[in-house]
This record gives sequence, structure tokens and C-alpha cells, in this order.
Amino acid sequence: MKDKTFKYVAFALKIAEKLLGSKFSISGAENIPKKPVLFVCNHFTRSETFFVPYLIHKYTQRQVRCLADSGLFNGNLGKFLNSVGSISTKDKNRDEIILSDLISGSFDWLIYPEGGMIKSKEIKMNGFGALSKAIPSFTSYTPYRTGTIRTGSAVLALKSQLYRDDLIELKNKNKLDLIANLAKNLKINVEQDLSGLTTMIVPLTISYYPIRPGTNKIKGLINRLAKKIPSNIAEELEVETNLLINSEINLYFGKPVNLSDYVKSVKSLIYQIPIIKNDTKSNFVIKYFKHRLINQLMLSIYQNLQINFDHLFSAVLYHSNKERLEINNIKKIIYLSAIAIKKSQKYQIHPSISSNSIYKLFSDEHFQCFDDVFELAKSQDIVRMIDDHHFIVNKEKLSQKTIFDEIRIGNTLQVILNEFLLLDFANVIIKKLLNLSDFELRERVSQDIYSKDLEKFNEDYEKYFDEKFSKNKDIGSPQLINSCLNSLKTKSIGILLCHGYKSASKEMSELAKFLSGFGFKIYVARLDGHGTAPHQMQDTTWQDWYNSLQKGYCALNSSCSKIILIGFSTGGLLSLLMSANKKPLNKLAGIIAINSALQLKDLKAKFVSGINLWNELLEKLKIDSGKLLFVDDAPENPHINYSRNYLKGVVELEKLMSECSKNLYKITAPTLVIQGDNDPIVNPISGKIIYDNIGSKNKVLFEPNFDKHVIVLGNNKEEVFEKIRYFLVKEKFL
Repeated sequence: MKDKTFKYVAFALKIAEKLLGSKFSISGAENIPKKPVLFVCNHFTRSETFFVPYLIHKYTQRQVRCLADSGLFNGNLGKFLNSVGSISTKDKNRDEIILSDLISGSFDWLIYPEGGMIKSKEIKMNGFGALSKAIPSFTSYTPYRTGTIRTGSAVLALKSQLYRDDLIELKNKNKLDLIANLAKNLKINVEQDLSGLTTMIVPLTISYYPIRPGTNKIKGLINRLAKKIPSNIAEELEVETNLLINSEINLYFGKPVNLSDYVKSVKSLIYQIPIIKNDTKSNFVIKYFKHRLINQLMLSIYQNLQINFDHLFSAVLYHSNKERLEINNIKKIIYLSAIAIKKSQKYQIHPSISSNSIYKLFSDEHFQCFDDVFELAKSQDIVRMIDDHHFIVNKEKLSQKTIFDEIRIGNTLQVILNEFLLLDFANVIIKKLLNLSDFELRERVSQDIYSKDLEKFNEDYEKYFDEKFSKNKDIGSPQLINSCLNSLKTKSIGILLCHGYKSASKEMSELAKFLSGFGFKIYVARLDGHGTAPHQMQDTTWQDWYNSLQKGYCALNSSCSKIILIGFSTGGLLSLLMSANKKPLNKLAGIIAINSALQLKDLKAKFVSGINLWNELLEKLKIDSGKLLFVDDAPENPHINYSRNYLKGVVELEKLMSECSKNLYKITAPTLVIQGDNDPIVNPISGKIIYDNIGSKNKVLFEPNFDKHVIVLGNNKEEVFEKIRYFLVKEKFL
């Protein structure tokens, strides 16, 4: 094995990684011990032979040798594989070489115990599952072999530990002839001190997301260069190049097994048997442990799968006892499954089902995780739409036998489902949720989204608390208000309220009280960076504000049939933009924007961008003096608003104004625009610009005679509230 060659390969793969845009990551690297390691790994693609050793080297600087399919050892490719230390599965000296490396600690090794690529991921768990204390056995299914997982890797690891122990014992007893004979057979240097070495086995799990078929540029190029490609190779090119180009690939290193400790108790008993030779005793130990060990390792590999959105989607379809399903109902089960699975702390979780993003399932906007897998399910005849909201699941297709070399292209969801079905507890969670009523599901989702929003606020409040500027928590906290009024007309309608820039949810409290009196369900949003301390504004963007408002929309969407957006000032801009972004057939029924700024009166705001660029330049030059980060001002409601204005926040506000302005034409929902004619902060022309540019044919502009900006609090608010009530009546919400 040539170190230089391996380094050149690592360098080449590093360049390829950048060119392909591959998103490799590793987890559990802290579990990799320093002593000789045998990595055992699941096997899904041919390219793993190349990139797994590269990634281990990239993140740990350790050089790993691996077994590779004998079919790869032809021509220049075979020479290349030999030069980087790979060995054919049919090499006659294979076991000797692996044993020598592990005993001496010369190299770590990587073996795929499944015995080949499991394209279908069809692995069955036999006996007791992961929910019990017993270790199950596993059977893999391929056209080339159906049977239990191979024990070869476990045998080699056990042998390396036992032979090393024998060498150390013989050396301690000074039995030089026996040492020389054993060392010769194992090709071990007699002089080497082996006393500090222990064979360690590390289970390694490779997870892919997303798995998608489809022609790509690389496959297209190869097709043009090679006229006739065997069907199995064509399938591998399509799937594996897509994985390398478009997917996130995660390597998770599980807890290592120390073989010295693992065999200790049984070995000590067996080795006390008189007369029998050590070789025979070792064989007893190996026979006793090999199946237990490999099944323990494979259980760890399968249980450490990184659960992603596609897993939950396919499992919900599979476990549902209904043929006709409703899209929003499925989304609720996926959401609650993700939350419960993460809470269990039993599994590795992919960001696609993290609480930071999965609430967007209910945003009525493009949510790539759901939209992409749903389109895949439709294209492969797993689901068929009945109407805009309901579909039928083809359970037979989801479970049917598919040709091994076609399943990743023709029945991708079945592949994804197969690996998830090995996770007992996660499947139990989904089955239980499928038994809940729609009422229970929607209330759980709504409450969970609100709870996490509240939790985020509490974390921010503690993190950014400032004795001088922070106010009581009840000023900034988001609120979910369920009215006590049992009005059949209004109880299924949700109203989302949003405060202004540098303000807090308390700003909307009087309007919230007024509206809840009619029976509406109210969500008062708290924009990120607000309601804590002014310096948090340096760490937030307008997109963060938008996502804050999305949480409120999603909480209402899961439990209401219609949603009305009412935003004040910056909250109005966000509400307008949100209305513009909604997909067709959304629940947004109306929008009210109050004193929303497309133009500001303060001329000093025009200089903010320049000052911010100057600050960024000083930041890059690591110069602290000369920066102007904030200005102090006197707000209309100092008990609610920040009295310090960070310029970074003003820059984000300007970006939001621009983004909102560009998208007004997309708004089609009934709209009420309220703009005070003598607003001291917002140029009153803003109301007219909004009114003229929104696409809705059902729109109203109301310009009351007010000389203050915050017209949802204090004197004269009743006039604004009455106009809002009239709009709700006119649109038949009341």
C-alpha cells in the first residue's frame, strides 16, 4: 500500500467533492478509538468503496484499507485499487493481510458484512426487535444471496484479538519457537510490542437524503461516450451520480466494541479447559461469539440510521389502514412523528425533520421536503390524487417485489421504507398517531408549534437579557388565545397579529382582546430579535422575522379552516409579503395592513446603508473604533418599544420593504390597507402605493386623520378597530 498514492487520491476526491457539490458530513467521530479499528458498514452504493475511506481520512487523518467487489479489480481500476490498499473479496491472501494489519495495528480496515450492495435495503429482523433486550438476527435479500448477515468480519476481528493475546502470552513465557511460528503464519514482526493494542470494532452507518432517480449531466455524458451500457450499470450510474451530486451523505460512527473486554469472561472459562490446544480454544470462543457480535454490530448500524423526512412520509403511507388519505392529515402525523421521534432520543435525526423547519409543512408555501417526495410518490404510482386535498395510496405498489436492479429507480419509496421498518420504536410512534382523531391531531400540532415558539422566546430572553433595556417577559412573549365564545361562524377562523419594528407582541394586545371577543382564535406573533433586548437585532434578518410570523400561521393552519393576517407597521409588510407567497388553495382568507412602511419619513434612514457598509469594512479590518452601531431614540410607547435602534435592523427593514414592494402584485386575497394621513414615522404615500400595486380586486384603502404612528393602542384606536370589524363583516367573517 502506497501512502503517496492514497494522499493523491484523497486530494483528487477533495476536488471532486467541491466540483460535485457533495454534502458529506460525519457524526460520532469521537467514538473512533486510537487502537486498531475494524469498521463494519452498511452497503448501498458502489461509490462507497471510494468515498468512505476518503471521508474517514479527511476528518480523522487515518488511512483505511477496505475489501472491494472482485469485479472491480480489472485493468487500470484494479491497479489503482491495489495501490490504495484495497483488496478483492476473492484475494486468496485476503484474511492473512487483514489479520496482520489488525494484530499489528498497521492499518484500520473497512468491511461490508452484508456481503454486497443491498440496493433494495431489504433487511429483515428475525426474533426479538430493538424494543427488547435481546439481540435480533438479520437476513438480507438480494438476487445473489438470501441469508443471514455474513460473520466473516466478526471472525477476523475476534481472531486478531485472540492471536494477539496468544503472542503476548507466549512472549511473557519466553516461548520463542512458538512465537516465531505463529508470527510467521500471521506475517507479524516478532520484535513489535503488541501489549498496548486491542482490536476495536466500530459500527458505521451511511445515510443518504434524498434518494432520487433521474438523469443527470454525468450520466448523460457517459451515455454519449458509451453506446451500450448494461442495465445494472446504467441504474448505478443514474442513482449513484444523483446521490453524489444532489444528496446529503452522512457517516455515523457508533459506539466501539472493545474485543478484549467483549470476550474476557467467556475466554477465561474456556481457556481453563486442560489438554486442548489454544487454537481449538480460540475456535470455541469465535464460534460462541461470531453470530452474537455481528448481529450486535448490525443492530447498531441499522438503529443509527439518520431518520429523514422521506422515511416518515413513506412509513405513514405504509402503516395507514385507510386507502383514501387527506394531505393535511398526513402532514400532521408526519409533524408529530418527527417531534416524538426526536424527543425519544433513540435515533439520529436529519435536519429535514428538525423543529426548526418542519413546522413549515403548514405554511401553504413551497416546502421542498414534502413537495419533492409527494411528486416522487405520484410519478411512481404510489399515490393518485382524487381532488385537490385527497389521494389514494397504492399499498400493493409500495410492498410489491421489484427487480433488484430496478428498484432504486422504479420504486424508490419502497427502498426508503425498507430501511425505516427496522426501527421498531419509530414505527410504533407512527402507528399510534395514525389512530388519533383529526381533532386530536390538529390541536396537538397547533399547541406544539406554539410551545416551541414560546420556548424560543424564553431562550432568547435569557440569552440577550439586558438590565437596562429588557422589559418583563409578558411584553414580548408570543400568545395563542382561544376564545371562550362558542360561535360556529368564527371559532374555525384564526387571526394572526403581528407587531412593528423595535416593538413587541404587547403592542397588539388590545386589538387581540377586541377580536377574541368575537370568537376568533388569535395568535399574536413575536418577531425574532424583538421583546428581549435591542442588541439581539444585530443577530437577526428580515427572513428571521418572516419565519417568526410563519410559526403563527402554521399553528393556526393546523387547527383553523381560514386565516386572516393583520399586521401593524413592519408586521404589515411581513403580512403582505406572506400573502404574496402563498400557493393556490391556501387558507389565507384576508389581510389587513396598518401603517406599513414602503417609504420612511426620516431622511437619516437613507444614510444607514452607507454607515452599515462602513461598519462591515471596519469589521473585516478588525478595527473597533469608528463604528456607529446604533442610535438612541424616544419611541411612542417606551414601556413596549426598544429605545435603541441598531443600524443593522434598519438595513434589514429596508430589504424587507424592497422585497414586499416587488411582490405586491401577487396578492389576491381581500385586503384592507389602513394608513394614517399624518404618520410621523411612515410616509403616508406608502398606503396609496400598497393599495395601487396589490393584485387583489377586492381591496379598500382607509386613511384616518391621525398624527401618531402606533394607532392600535391608546386614544382613537376604536376608529381603527371599528374599520377592521366592518371589513370582517363585509367579507362575511363575522
